[in-house]
Amino acid sequence: MKIADADCVYCHEHLSNWDYRYHGEHYCRKCYDNLFHLKVCNVCNKQRKIYYGLETPICKSCQVRDEPCIRCGKERYVFGKITKHGSVCNSCAKYFVEQKRCTSCKKTKLNVSNRVLADNTTKLLCGSCYSKTLPVCTSCGYRKKAYTFTLDAKPLCRLCSIEKERLCTQCGKSFPAGYGRVCEDCHAKNTLTHKKDFIVESLSIHLKKIFVDFSKWLAERRGVMFASIHLQYYYAYFFELDEICLNLNRLPSYKELTAVVTIAKTRSNLSITIFLNDKKLIVVDKKIKEEYANLDMIYRYLATFEKGTYRAKLIYSYYQYLDLKLKNKQTTIRSIRLSLTPAVKLLEYCSHFNTQKPTLDILKSYLWYHPGQRASITGFINFLADEYNFSFSVKDVVYIAFQSPNSSREQLRLRLIDLLRTDNIPQNKRNYFFRTAIGFLHGINIPDNIFIDINDIKMNSNREYYIRMHGSVFYLPAILYTKMTIRL
Repeated sequence: MKIADADCVYCHEHLSNWDYRYHGEHYCRKCYDNLFHLKVCNVCNKQRKIYYGLETPICKSCQVRDEPCIRCGKERYVFGKITKHGSVCNSCAKYFVEQKRCTSCKKTKLNVSNRVLADNTTKLLCGSCYSKTLPVCTSCGYRKKAYTFTLDAKPLCRLCSIEKERLCTQCGKSFPAGYGRVCEDCHAKNTLTHKKDFIVESLSIHLKKIFVDFSKWLAERRGVMFASIHLQYYYAYFFELDEICLNLNRLPSYKELTAVVTIAKTRSNLSITIFLNDKKLIVVDKKIKEEYANLDMIYRYLATFEKGTYRAKLIYSYYQYLDLKLKNKQTTIRSIRLSLTPAVKLLEYCSHFNTQKPTLDILKSYLWYHPGQRASITGFINFLADEYNFSFSVKDVVYIAFQSPNSSREQLRLRLIDLLRTDNIPQNKRNYFFRTAIGFLHGINIPDNIFIDINDIKMNSNREYYIRMHGSVFYLPAILYTKMTIRL
């Protein structure tokens, strides 16, 4: 096991059981014994281990006794450590600690050291990984060394065993001693206050008071504990809002806000949006919200496919055609979004057949799967026929009713059992597995040209898996969904 990132400067071996440092260099135990001899220091007249190469034997502490701290410049200080650049006071020593690698998480950190585990073995661990090896105190809930155990063999830390309970220094409420000096509620209030005060300093005058009010509103709405843990996560959106305020020299209106920030972002920061609307600071305009929401979705559709690809060209051309109709007041933004939705889905469906160009067979497959989109996809297919000379139309697609499986129920049962016995279902067998399951459970034959996307399987409020296809809903046992989602 390596206990430091550096190797021994003398023999170049890994430092596995000893790490002695002299003038910033590392020495293993063997080289330390060979190179540092027990002598009387000429300055302090004490026996010390002194480097053999010095003409005048002076211990390493006396070598830097009168030197100022190389970081803060203090001349009188409590000695901290000696670096290769000089001595450092105890207060500044933490800035010169060398990072070590935790043997558990494999990350290099400052708080990595040799920790004694419950089985009396020693391991180089960071504070986080060491904490995971400790039991949870039954009383205070912290991970600490077990000092005693309850009658039902549950661990108690030292403070909870001896003191049992303390009175909160702020509110006077009784709480488990191992928790600290203040109770959980007061600790959360203190944390919330510190975070709020720290964040407020980075905001302009436009948002300082608003952020303070938001922190109080959040604590009342979600609880002090939630607010103390999550308050900093709202900072990024407030900072972005502050940039808009500085440009306008005031709070923006909802229209001005959504011109810069997407509707999707206002939704992802819903708590702030609700707060600003409740306080009538930035009132949500439903018409503008719907318009920008449609625009956001349109821009996402246009960015679905990689630039320069055939599918990207088709969808952008269709958008230009629809946009021209919008300028002529023949359609609306909402209608454009509704028209682009099935067009994008059809082009995405083409990728399952290793092509970027829609064909009549692919259209038949798609409309068998989604018969409700027959009317909405017609505009896109007509556009392809007019602008790109596609030789088929939606009229060529004939509705096909559900049919019974070609195999008997017993054959389907045996196939399904064989598939369930495998550890996982390969990617190229998942559609076969799905067809077999639907055939056995529901007596339905899924045509061979239909591709079932695993993302189309949903879960309802009762935690039941289902898929909607051909205008019907089919329920699936959880074990089937799990089998299909296991990765190789």
